[in-house]
Amino acid sequence: MLKNQINALDSIKNVSAEQLFTLSLAISPLFLLTVSGWMTRIVAVCALLAIYVFFRNKSYILKSADSYKNAFDIKLLSITFSLPIIAILLGQSFRGQFAWDYYDSPLHILICIFVIWAMLKNSPRVVELLSYIFPIVTLLALANIVTHPNLFWGATRLSTQAVDPLEFGSLSLTFGLMSLISIKLHRHYSKLLILYKLIGFGSGIYLSIASGSRTGWLAIPIIGLIWIYFDNGIFTFKKKFIAGIGIITVIIFSYFLSTTVQQRAEMAANEISNYHWNDQNKDSSVGARISFARIAVFLLEKKPLSGWGDGNFESVINDSALDFAEMPTKMTALTAGFHNDITANMVRSGIWGLISTLALFFIPAIFFVKNLRSANKKIRDVAFLALAFLTCQFISSLSMEVLNLRYSASFYGLTLAIFCGQILFYKSHDAMHFNGRIS
Repeated sequence: MLKNQINALDSIKNVSAEQLFTLSLAISPLFLLTVSGWMTRIVAVCALLAIYVFFRNKSYILKSADSYKNAFDIKLLSITFSLPIIAILLGQSFRGQFAWDYYDSPLHILICIFVIWAMLKNSPRVVELLSYIFPIVTLLALANIVTHPNLFWGATRLSTQAVDPLEFGSLSLTFGLMSLISIKLHRHYSKLLILYKLIGFGSGIYLSIASGSRTGWLAIPIIGLIWIYFDNGIFTFKKKFIAGIGIITVIIFSYFLSTTVQQRAEMAANEISNYHWNDQNKDSSVGARISFARIAVFLLEKKPLSGWGDGNFESVINDSALDFAEMPTKMTALTAGFHNDITANMVRSGIWGLISTLALFFIPAIFFVKNLRSANKKIRDVAFLALAFLTCQFISSLSMEVLNLRYSASFYGLTLAIFCGQILFYKSHDAMHFNGRIS
């Protein structure tokens, strides 16, 4: 009798932990744009709950992970999430210099591995619940900049106190697009739900424009083309052609109807066309980023195995090979970073940083693309939403650092883990019904 009561209490605790874990994942981005430190705290909570859920259901989860559809993918994804911290360790080992603060952001990505594994246990609706939060994130940010605008960057570059305009514009665009795309997740949706998601989309687009940032905007046509190409259930060849023309038309109209978009696009085009590959370049927004990439390649060639760490290449800053950049550009790279994840990490940790950064973007992308062909509609819909998220983050990472800031690395790692975990859950659930291996 007593044993049965203990087992019953144990079962209640287990269910409560799983529900709390699901809730924490669903609300994880809620205050990302409005409360400083929110993301780094919530990712720790999610990881701790994931560890608890994993060990409470270890046998079931390991059987799920070992299913014929999941075994390779979950191992590869786990290794991928480990690579940033391995890259730091290898780079520091070759330099013979160790500093714990380098491991901060990579550690926040590493602990998200537990989320992937824990989601193999009873996580059927996490992404759907998460999708209801996307519009709220943008509406909270909109309310914040209306009532308490952060004017530190000027009246034409609005953001909140929690993030700078570059991150604010990129993340607002990401949440806006995910609000729109997530409509596909719902089996039955009302006009009110569609309106709610459209408001989230409109708010995200407005906030991104208000930030004055160009970061991430290239993701919009790319996501549109991915949708047209893979969604054969909706798009015949004729419809794909018409939809492609529609995307181009929307981009053109956006350019002519928005003064901000015009100014930023024309500025970027002028700076690219006026960049000198064989002469010194002025310190401009786009021109400096091109020079940053060239500086990073030069530094990688100098120290391919050890990297330079952060801001430790002052000894070569005046090398004649870097004469293509003005001193302000070189000093920005030295003191403020490279504004690009790929270049920043290959300078920091050499070839290991380059490999880990590319892997963290492209291995999950391959995983999602592969699952866009799934026979299970739920898997296809989550994979498309995940690929849209990944596209936004990768495009943004080309002009700012996503993986080296604690809160943005936490957001990237946790959200990516949620999408991967949800797909793996669906696949293991299909396998369970297919071969009856998991009881």
